[in-house]
Amino acid sequence: MSFLQNLNWRYATKKYDASKSVSREDLDRVLSAIQLAPSALGLQPYHIVVVEGETKNALIQAGKENATYLLVFCARADLVQHSKQYVGNIMTTRGVTKEDLVGFQSIIDATINSLDEEKSFAWSARQAYIALGFGLAAAAELEIDSSPMEGFDPQKYTEVLGLPSHMRPVVLLALGYRDHEDPYDPSRMKKVRAPKEELFDERK
Repeated sequence: MSFLQNLNWRYATKKYDASKSVSREDLDRVLSAIQLAPSALGLQPYHIVVVEGETKNALIQAGKENATYLLVFCARADLVQHSKQYVGNIMTTRGVTKEDLVGFQSIIDATINSLDEEKSFAWSARQAYIALGFGLAAAAELEIDSSPMEGFDPQKYTEVLGLPSHMRPVVLLALGYRDHEDPYDPSRMKKVRAPKEELFDERK
């Protein structure tokens, strides 16, 4: 299938097939797409926890327990420390010095230094959703079913996963294979999207 056909094929899967599992190889491909997702300044101010097994079953929403993996996207508020690690990574990867990056560091500082903790979490969450979109697209291309999810208890996830205070779960992504008895399977129920003339406004 083409990429657009894959996007038409995918849907927010409600029921997964317990007899089928996503391979580690395919999971790594999805994770690579998330890793390559764009973010403001390239900072990637988020952290993704990959959950499986009993821990996944204790967290995942009812009806999706047969998904193979659950990805927990966490926004970060430790942006100053995180940016220092990021700049260090640039230095190592590109073979440049700290002095070479003074101008870029000042741009980062101007962006993050004005943010308090709540604004840092909100800004980071918006970046995390971009990464989520790349994960969804990669899963569709691999014909892996997925479910993006909100509506969960962040505190429960924080406690079960032992997350530090500077990370906050903001959105989830389940990965697995659809149970074809799922009534929302597009082969049983047509996908509904807004017509292009309603969704897009073209101007010259």
